[in-house]
Amino acid sequence: MHATEPTKEQEVHDQEEFDEAVNRDGKIVLEWLAGLGVVAALLMSILALSKSSERNTVTVTNGAAPPATSSTSVPATASLPPKTISLKVVPGGKVGPDGAKHDTFTKTEFAVKVGQKLDLRIDNTDEGEHSITSPEIGVNIIVKPGVHTYEVVVKEKGRFSWFCVIPCDEDTNGWAMQHAGYMAGYITAT
Repeated sequence: MHATEPTKEQEVHDQEEFDEAVNRDGKIVLEWLAGLGVVAALLMSILALSKSSERNTVTVTNGAAPPATSSTSVPATASLPPKTISLKVVPGGKVGPDGAKHDTFTKTEFAVKVGQKLDLRIDNTDEGEHSITSPEIGVNIIVKPGVHTYEVVVKEKGRFSWFCVIPCDEDTNGWAMQHAGYMAGYITAT
């Protein structure tokens, strides 16, 4: 038995099928690897933020006194009474430029003096958690459902962006998490 030589048409067809299979399978593998990379980066970021936020934020729930801290050198403004800002988290609470309703914090700009305690009294009307996260200054507040008070102390001057790291605004692929005035904003310390 002799194997017949494939025709030029058969070779072209076989090559096209092979190329399609490589493209399809390669794309699937790359998508999986990209997804794993994103998940790994997110986990590392959350871990780093958790470690750094331990020294900059304290959660004070339902008026309980904050835990005692060690005596370290603190600016004179730390002895001032804390400034309190009240705000809410509202799912689908604000219409964006795209005409869709987006999750929102009702206040996204916070001003404070360096070293002064800032109390954020947040009424999270959503069923899930959200966050106020600013890696630059080590702030990572996990905002639980209900009304809670969170304490922030910023130790350097500047205007620092913050955003929600917990996936939200899912109907619009997290658009609100990337736009100030929705689930992102600024902390300005003077």
